[in-house]
Amino acid sequence: MCEALRELMKDDLEKREQETLLKTIKNLMDTTKWTAEQVMAAMKIPEADRGKYIAKL
Repeated sequence: MCEALRELMKDDLEKREQETLLKTIKNLMDTTKWTAEQVMAAMKIPEADRGKYIAKL
Protein backbone atom coordinates (compact mmCIF):
# COMPACT_ATOMS: atom_id res chain seq x y z
CA MET A 1 0.00 0.00 0.00
CA CYS A 2 2.74 2.43 0.93
CA GLU A 3 4.60 1.75 -2.35
CA ALA A 4 1.43 2.38 -4.38
CA LEU A 5 0.93 5.70 -2.59
CA ARG A 6 4.54 6.69 -3.28
CA GLU A 7 4.07 5.91 -6.97
CA LEU A 8 0.89 8.00 -7.14
CA MET A 9 2.62 10.90 -5.40
CA LYS A 10 5.59 10.61 -7.77
CA ASP A 11 3.30 10.68 -10.81
CA ASP A 12 1.43 13.70 -9.43
CA LEU A 13 4.67 15.55 -8.70
CA GLU A 14 6.03 14.88 -12.20
CA LYS A 15 2.77 16.13 -13.74
CA ARG A 16 2.90 19.34 -11.67
CA GLU A 17 6.55 19.91 -12.56
CA GLN A 18 5.76 19.49 -16.24
CA GLU A 19 2.80 21.90 -16.01
CA THR A 20 4.98 24.47 -14.26
CA LEU A 21 7.70 24.11 -16.88
CA LEU A 22 5.20 24.51 -19.72
CA LYS A 23 3.77 27.63 -18.08
CA THR A 24 7.27 29.06 -17.68
CA ILE A 25 8.10 28.35 -21.32
CA LYS A 26 4.88 30.06 -22.45
CA ASN A 27 5.49 33.07 -20.22
CA LEU A 28 9.04 33.50 -21.47
CA MET A 29 7.89 33.16 -25.08
CA ASP A 30 5.35 35.92 -24.47
CA THR A 31 7.77 38.19 -22.63
CA THR A 32 10.81 37.75 -24.87
CA LYS A 33 9.01 37.06 -28.18
CA TRP A 34 11.38 34.12 -28.61
CA THR A 35 10.43 30.80 -30.16
CA ALA A 36 9.86 27.76 -27.96
CA GLU A 37 13.21 26.38 -29.12
CA GLN A 38 15.04 29.57 -28.16
CA VAL A 39 13.41 29.63 -24.73
CA MET A 40 14.18 25.97 -24.05
CA ALA A 41 17.78 26.44 -25.17
CA ALA A 42 18.12 29.39 -22.77
CA MET A 43 16.59 27.27 -20.01
CA LYS A 44 19.03 24.46 -20.85
CA ILE A 45 16.28 21.90 -21.33
CA PRO A 46 17.89 18.82 -22.89
CA GLU A 47 17.26 18.56 -26.62
CA ALA A 48 15.91 15.04 -26.13
CA ASP A 49 13.09 16.44 -23.95
CA ARG A 50 12.12 19.44 -26.07
CA GLY A 51 9.83 17.57 -28.44
CA LYS A 52 7.45 16.52 -25.68
CA TYR A 53 7.11 20.11 -24.50
CA ILE A 54 6.64 21.51 -28.00
CA ALA A 55 3.87 18.97 -28.57
CA LYS A 56 2.03 20.29 -25.50
CA LEU A 57 2.39 23.96 -26.34
